[in-house]
Amino acid sequence: MYKILLVDDEESFLKIYKKILKKSGYETITASNGLQALEVLEKESISLIISDIVMPKMDGITLLKKVKNKYKNIPVLLLTGKGTIESAVNAMKVGACTYLSKPINIDELLMEIDKYLKYESLQAENKYLKEKILEGQDEFLGTSEVIKSIKEKVKLITSTNSTVLITGESGTGKELVADLIYRNSLRKDKVFVKVNCAVLSKTVLESELFGHEKGAFTGAINERKGRFEAANKGTIFLDEIGEMPLNMQAKLLRVIQEKEFERVGSNKTIKTDFRLISATNKDLKKEVDNKNFREDLYYRLNVISIHVPPLRERKQDILVLFDYFVKKFVKEMNKNINGISERVKELLIEYKWPGNVRELKNIAERLVVFTQGHIIEDTYLPKEFFEKLSYEESNKLFTLKEARMQFEKEFIENALNKNKGNISRTANDIGLARKNLYQKIERYKISKKFN
Repeated sequence: MYKILLVDDEESFLKIYKKILKKSGYETITASNGLQALEVLEKESISLIISDIVMPKMDGITLLKKVKNKYKNIPVLLLTGKGTIESAVNAMKVGACTYLSKPINIDELLMEIDKYLKYESLQAENKYLKEKILEGQDEFLGTSEVIKSIKEKVKLITSTNSTVLITGESGTGKELVADLIYRNSLRKDKVFVKVNCAVLSKTVLESELFGHEKGAFTGAINERKGRFEAANKGTIFLDEIGEMPLNMQAKLLRVIQEKEFERVGSNKTIKTDFRLISATNKDLKKEVDNKNFREDLYYRLNVISIHVPPLRERKQDILVLFDYFVKKFVKEMNKNINGISERVKELLIEYKWPGNVRELKNIAERLVVFTQGHIIEDTYLPKEFFEKLSYEESNKLFTLKEARMQFEKEFIENALNKNKGNISRTANDIGLARKNLYQKIERYKISKKFN
């Protein structure tokens, strides 16, 4: 809810217009002069100031200058009598957003309030969007059937405000799915607030979500809006929600059900309107069974569920994602790389990717950094990519002939690595003629660059 500070030395004016603003849906705080207004600004988070110009102790012009010096983003609307029009015009040059003459036309006043509060909201949203552009946010990419299915599901829920729960292992791209939902939602033109529940302590998380009053705890030197308050009319994303402490889960359940809460250190109820998206790498059903997660909260969160499978289960997406990240880093680093060797592609597809897409992105960056030529080779891939398959895996994947060939290939690769690619020394070590070694290198497509 927007909070308006109304400043005037006429008590009757304050009472009448406070009622008018309250009926129009605005929370209103009053002050009888500029000094009192500055005291309010120290304690409260104000969205807009409406002030008379002629007042005792501190007039509206002086108040305006002090506000613009310390609270630059708060719009100030001035009220003038017949004899103060010239002062109001001059105040516009100082930074007032507009002025209205007394007696005030109520419809005009409400129209101006709405205009400038919408402008403030738009400024906040633009700031958020600029930050996302600067971050160079990645897209949710993939050509596998499961990724197509997720994108189709997102399309189906665009016309709703339903709560969404995204599940999947760490690094699979759950946040990218949340971004995709937001960008296609009814609230895409409003703010998108993100909170990682895993990185904040219990005390900090409560203040982060619900805000706090000045003096609510040691270090609370100012009033602070929480994320749910900031997300009003927009979307809030709670990442790693499975890490949330049980006492916080009860408070979260209430804000989801009632769309209201209190700041830490306050008894005043604040209403908020938001769409909730949450994500977790935990099995919340098991967490419920183990008494680590509230069952009623789980059902509130799991209205619409989207599961993002690990990368090892959608191998079709590996090269698509890798190519995207390589091009991204090539552009960032201004490098002249235009291809990926077949050997690298094979190793990328064979690898299990325990770190999922996040690990793939890191590998792409590493290879772009170290590649000196035009083609990315396997030279700088980590050793895990070259480790032998287990005996059990070999039995599952190969016939006896294929297993022998796989062993011979890896045996030669290890020997070449040991001898830093020197053909003569390698041939001598393994008891093979140089000509035969060359033939096997060609047959098995063994890279000529080695770790």
